[in-house]
Amino acid sequence: MKRKCIMIIIIVCVLMIPFYFYQKVYSQSHATPLKYRYVVIDPGHGGLDNGAMEYGYKEDDINLSISKLLKSELEYYGATVYLTRDGDYDMTKRNHHYSKQDDMYLRVKEIDKHQAHYLLSIHQNAANNSKAWGSQVFHYYRSKKGKTLANKIDRHLKEVTHSRKPISGCGFRVLRATQTVGVLIECGFMSNYNECGQLRNENYQRKLVEQIVKGLIEYDQEATKKDKKQSKKILE
Repeated sequence: MKRKCIMIIIIVCVLMIPFYFYQKVYSQSHATPLKYRYVVIDPGHGGLDNGAMEYGYKEDDINLSISKLLKSELEYYGATVYLTRDGDYDMTKRNHHYSKQDDMYLRVKEIDKHQAHYLLSIHQNAANNSKAWGSQVFHYYRSKKGKTLANKIDRHLKEVTHSRKPISGCGFRVLRATQTVGVLIECGFMSNYNECGQLRNENYQRKLVEQIVKGLIEYDQEATKKDKKQSKKILE
């Protein structure tokens, strides 16, 4: 009986070796390019401010869903991530007398509190023309870094959305008044019936998130190399 037990233990150990090896290789190959990077994700709207409402669906709900997936993806690559909201509320957290001005003031204050490297504000678009479609990335028009980041994210995002819309400079307060490099991402048009269906789909949301993160990583790596070169020149 004792001999039989020893044989069983040996067999189990042998069978576990490939699994252990796989786990070790996987953990070693899991790169964390965003380690030591702080990112704030701002799911647009919330609470009494639903944003766009199309076909019975609310923009603020979709914004939050995508933002939570984005948070997980960024953390997977090593980033420390903060959400301006993690539930169905605006920044005033009042259930009466909604004030956009108060909401934006508190939203900017919350973003700056974290002194992050990057800001990603997540939104959905809508138009009177139900045929309008496609993602679009906005940056503060005076921010060169914001424009470069917008270009990186836009290029990767279009691999999924196939949008024809170019990036655009803007004066949105969430980008203008905050102290970090940021972009506002309109993931698509809820007013377009087909695109609204995609935007509500979790698998599609994951595809969007993957592309957004690819763009951010690409920007961060290039910006880091540029900073190192400039530091080297100063030392020389």
